[in-house]
Amino acid sequence: MACSYYNHQSCSYYNHHSFSNYYNHGSSNYYNHHSTSNYYHHSSTPTTTSSNPVYSVSVQLNNENFTVALADPGSPEFQELQQRLISACEAIYRPRFPDRFVGCTVLGFSATTTRQEGVTANLGIVFNGTASAGNLPTNNAVSNALVEAASNPNNTFNVSFIPSSVTIISSPVTNTTTTVAPTTVAPTTAAPTTVAPTTTAVVNRNVTFRSVQSTFTNDLLNSSSTAFQNRTALIKGQIDPLLQSAFPSSFQSSTVVAFRNGSVINEMSIAFTSANAPNASEVGQVFINASSTVTGFDIEQSSVTVDGTTITSSGVRTKISLITAFCLVLMSGLLSSQ
Repeated sequence: MACSYYNHQSCSYYNHHSFSNYYNHGSSNYYNHHSTSNYYHHSSTPTTTSSNPVYSVSVQLNNENFTVALADPGSPEFQELQQRLISACEAIYRPRFPDRFVGCTVLGFSATTTRQEGVTANLGIVFNGTASAGNLPTNNAVSNALVEAASNPNNTFNVSFIPSSVTIISSPVTNTTTTVAPTTVAPTTAAPTTVAPTTTAVVNRNVTFRSVQSTFTNDLLNSSSTAFQNRTALIKGQIDPLLQSAFPSSFQSSTVVAFRNGSVINEMSIAFTSANAPNASEVGQVFINASSTVTGFDIEQSSVTVDGTTITSSGVRTKISLITAFCLVLMSGLLSSQ
């Protein structure tokens, strides 16, 4: 997708009883483009490089209800659903791409906007970093693998995907978001026909705000650290539902890009469908309004910037205008009495 920077998302995964990177009874990190992800892998010795390509895939889940616990990577609910998704993901992609597929990661969960209390899962499909760009699978190949498996009534997954909701949010081979419809088969003995995917341009709003009541620690510089992952889940778990409520027809996803010192400066990238994307001021107002409701972190209203522009609360503007008008009237009266 089009983005001025940081096309991928930070994420976390469950490795038995602890957060770590690359599940392999040990740990190692990988860095993908401008951000890092973690992945869970069943093999004993995965081959990793410093640039493993990741396809970020969004899919809605059947028969799952979103709860606040799913915003916390450390919760049993998050970890249980994560394990079911990773198991299904391995079963889908390893047979399809045996030489190139590395593993799966759960980037996070959010409330589905089209179904009450539904769950949308954001997955990272990781491929071998030694493969050249020409040898990477296309977006359609990655999304169709999930669509076809989810559409198969004989699959044995312990999680149910909605095939028509499969969307490529970002990938190493394209700058557009691809939504793939489920594979359909003609009623005769004709071969299956796959509906051509549609592409939707995406607009990103880069948001920065400061948390003056939070204390910065150096592990927040490492996106694979537990502190980074926990703070990411804390912010996304409260901000994403507000963005979905404010922009139900255009909000796609949010990514925590980085944390910086001063108390804690939070940087995010918010993806919207370009046809209905809100402007910078509208996005900023969501964060300003959220400052009175969020818990576990704070939002300094005067620090909210969107795409480099400082956003001021409309309420504050109104108060300033009234005060200014009052002062002008008072000064006018004083001058006229002299």
